[in-house]
Parts: sequence; structure tokens; C-alpha cells
Amino acid sequence: MPRLTALLCLSLAAPWSGAFAQASDLPADCTKAETQRQLTACAYRDFEHAQAAYTAVYRDLSAGLDTGRRTLLRTAQKEWLDYRTAVCDFEASAVRGGSAEPMVRVMCQTRLTRERTNELRRQLNCPEGDLSCLRPVRP
Repeated sequence: MPRLTALLCLSLAAPWSGAFAQASDLPADCTKAETQRQLTACAYRDFEHAQAAYTAVYRDLSAGLDTGRRTLLRTAQKEWLDYRTAVCDFEASAVRGGSAEPMVRVMCQTRLTRERTNELRRQLNCPEGDLSCLRPVRP
């Protein structure tokens, strides 16, 4: 289980490792970013926050599932990561080769990661009577 969580975290961050500016390029206030490098660094910081929330919710949900459901969740997550990559590659193709391409891609990944986090959170906090949720096993 911890191994899978680490794998999922790495797969979320791997496309961006080393692709961004130094911490000194990140302005204190991203609303005042002036260069493409700063805008991209700010977008990546937002992605890191979205990723941290995703990881926490995924870990909580997975911990409350039996082995069979945990395996299904793991499979769904791997396929979702492939989907997210493909969608964001498509969106970033609009500016392919330009300096904004990494920023557009990471903004897409941030948006989709937040959406997926909300989907997982809904499963974690399943309202009574919602048959589409899998009620996690509570100890």
C-alpha cells in the first residue's frame, strides 16, 4: 500500500521533475508574475498543492477499502493518470513548442487532479443512500 501511494505520487510529479525554474524564479505573489518562467513556476506550485490534496484523499480512501476494492481503485487510478496525461498533451498541443507549453500542460494537470480529488473525496464521504458510492469499510 505505501509502495503504491509512492508510485502514484511519483507518476503525478515525474513529468515535471527538473522542468521548472529555480525557487528564486517563483515570485512571492504569483499574481505579479512577469515572465513565462515565473508563470510556469507558479502554475507548478499550484500543481504541487493539488497533488498533495489528491495524495491525502487517495491514501484515506484506499486505507478504508478491502483488498478487492483497493485493487480496483489502484487500476482506476492508473488508467486515470493515462487519461489525464493524454488530455493535457492534447490541450498543450495548442501551444506546442512555445514557452507557454509547460504552463498550459501543468495547469491542465492541476485542474484534472483537483477534479479527481473531488471524485475520490465524494467516495470517501459517501452520503447515506447514494448507491453509486462504495462505502469504505470503517474499523
